[in-house]
Amino acid sequence: MKVANTKKINERIMQVESIRQAFLMLNTTVTNQIASSCIIPGDLDSIKADAIKIRADMDRNNGKNYSVEQITMLLIVESLASQMIPGNTRLIDMYMNLVAPESKIFDVNEFKNNPYIKNIVFHNQKLGDYEFYNQSIAPYELMIYNLPQSNNPFYINIPRIGCFTEEFIYPSIRQTSIKSTWMSVTPNEVCTIQSAIDNAKGNVLTLGCGMGYFAYMASLKKEVESITIVELEQDVINLFEKHILPQFENKNKISIVKADAIEFLKNISDGEYDYCFADIWIGIEDIEPYFSVKEVGRHMRKTKIDYWIEESFASYFLPYVWIELLKAFANNNNIELPLTDVNLSEELRKTIYIHRLMKSVEIRKPEDMDYYMNPKNIIKLINKTKIEF
Repeated sequence: MKVANTKKINERIMQVESIRQAFLMLNTTVTNQIASSCIIPGDLDSIKADAIKIRADMDRNNGKNYSVEQITMLLIVESLASQMIPGNTRLIDMYMNLVAPESKIFDVNEFKNNPYIKNIVFHNQKLGDYEFYNQSIAPYELMIYNLPQSNNPFYINIPRIGCFTEEFIYPSIRQTSIKSTWMSVTPNEVCTIQSAIDNAKGNVLTLGCGMGYFAYMASLKKEVESITIVELEQDVINLFEKHILPQFENKNKISIVKADAIEFLKNISDGEYDYCFADIWIGIEDIEPYFSVKEVGRHMRKTKIDYWIEESFASYFLPYVWIELLKAFANNNNIELPLTDVNLSEELRKTIYIHRLMKSVEIRKPEDMDYYMNPKNIIKLINKTKIEF
């Protein structure tokens, strides 16, 4: 990587670095707390009263058009952020100005009318290592509802935070041997899969069965002729075939194959399926399965492949891209930067991958930095190179 030594690039780097680390700490803590535990306010009535006052002030001052419910949720998020860095109102205000536009209040009725949630009935049934059960999201319980938003001046993955104002009950499958939820139909699941449902057409291949949400929603489309599900776990197949598939309106479109998804993909011809949706990972911690499918899918030209939460994988690399950019700027221009001590040695494989990926990149102006700190453009770079993870 080459980074030009210009005044504008220097100023941009210093501007970002001066606040980026504090934002990363704050943002990571807030995101992890919401994702790993139930964040429910203790004194909701008091928070709502404050939200009503803020809403009134917004009306008087022609402020942003946030509802009382959305302000209530944002006050809960702000309280969580304030616990991380008490007294730093400037940083918290900057952070909340990034979080607020991406926040969302969900309508329980909208999800109740989702075709899958409405039509697929789950009872407390068990088969092998898996069992059905219902979970609930309490009113104003914070949740991450979609992929993070990374298009901001500090290159931080801003969480998309949402909540319901009423209790929402949703179906889940638990893996009993590890006493953990294996799959569920949450707003995050619905939102992150929607683009794949929209893109599905013709003869469709889906890698991974889950609860059959994608297969069911895609099967409702007239443009979808057939759906082949590839699943390795026999218990999952049995659960799906016995309790879920019989409830599909268009079950005649569905076939399921017991196989390793990557091996199956290796042995089909390009164009045998019109569309493929890959979803064999639990989250961004499963980056290796993503790249395994990605490498096999490189030869596909006629079959369009979408990868669940692909932008999140790219976002996961952004800190490594930033460090690579800083190192290149310092090395290429023989200068010293007051860099924050970021130890990525335990992630050596990712560091090496990004170094190789960015090797031919040239940064000539601040806009080039913006380009390569965008997850969508990291995906483009991954797609057009032959570098393997």
